[in-house]
Amino acid sequence: MIKQIDFESMSVEEIESVIASASREIEKRRLADAKKIKKQIKRLLDDSGLSFDDVFEERNPRKGRKVPPKYQNPDNPEEKWSGRGKMPVWMREKVEAGADREDFLIEDND
Repeated sequence: MIKQIDFESMSVEEIESVIASASREIEKRRLADAKKIKKQIKRLLDDSGLSFDDVFEERNPRKGRKVPPKYQNPDNPEEKWSGRGKMPVWMREKVEAGADREDFLIEDND
């Protein structure tokens, strides 16, 4: 059972001491719980043959997916654009000057 503490009869220093003791006990128990959970996770990983990263690594299926370029600057073939995101300056300038986007399509692009 929980032992009742008469805080009203205690000094501020005594109450602070009780709080400090309780905080230390909470931290000790959390560390013990974390150690147990860590062992359980390790056992589960070992039993399954999976690694920690297999289970906990954040995976974003869209991240890192390269999209092939769709457009190319005829004045500088190194400048290419997939057609996604912000239009590059070279294309914006040419379109504003009256060119059509299709003029810059890469021919062998499937």
